[in-house]
Amino acid sequence: MKGVEPVIYAWKIGVSLLAVMVIFSLSSMIPAMLQASGVIHPGSFWTPVCTHLLMILFSFLIIIMHGPGKLADFGLKSCSIHDFRTPLLWALVVGLFFQLILYLVFPSFIGKPVGPSADYSLLQTILFVWVLASFAEEVLFRGLIQGLLSSLSHWRFSIGAVSLSVPVIIAALLFGLVHLGLLTMKVDAGYVAVIVLGAVVLGLVAGYFREKTGSLWPAVAVHALFNITGSGVESLLKLFLK
Repeated sequence: MKGVEPVIYAWKIGVSLLAVMVIFSLSSMIPAMLQASGVIHPGSFWTPVCTHLLMILFSFLIIIMHGPGKLADFGLKSCSIHDFRTPLLWALVVGLFFQLILYLVFPSFIGKPVGPSADYSLLQTILFVWVLASFAEEVLFRGLIQGLLSSLSHWRFSIGAVSLSVPVIIAALLFGLVHLGLLTMKVDAGYVAVIVLGAVVLGLVAGYFREKTGSLWPAVAVHALFNITGSGVESLLKLFLK
């Protein structure tokens, strides 16, 4: 049986990778088709909104297929308010660090529109970036993907006093890699590299606390605060560098 285990683990990793590819493909193709048919105007904020809503839908469909009794295995359970304290502190520190590094290395990008949310109003940013995007991406990566790989949790790597499991690491790497899509928007490769690295670190922090608390909610909070920190740092730099 021991010889079968590596095959099973490889299969689960492959399925997780396929799930990300399929969900991202469908979540991008359907809004593109709606644009082509005139239902959504090109460049409308409804395009990324539709993408994230579909991401949530497809992720939940796969999770539900595992049975109602398995929802907790994917982090869909409540947690204590105390479970948010340390994750939020880490999110704040990591978010500030990477945003400052990003704009110190690439000061020309301060205030420069990047990505589909570039022209959002403050209200749209709050609803669709801080809330919707954070929830949708965490449901997919820390919920579905980390849940699918949960049987690999006994494989761990230690960084100082922190022990990270293989599911946490794989979900974080996949989360970082999907941000390479910014290259298709002709964004500077170095800038994208810092964003990808920041996304991986964010994924490690969110995944660690998702595993530690057993709940997806601290991971969503980490992601949201990371996005809020990004918006806040950029706004402050724009203000002081005018």
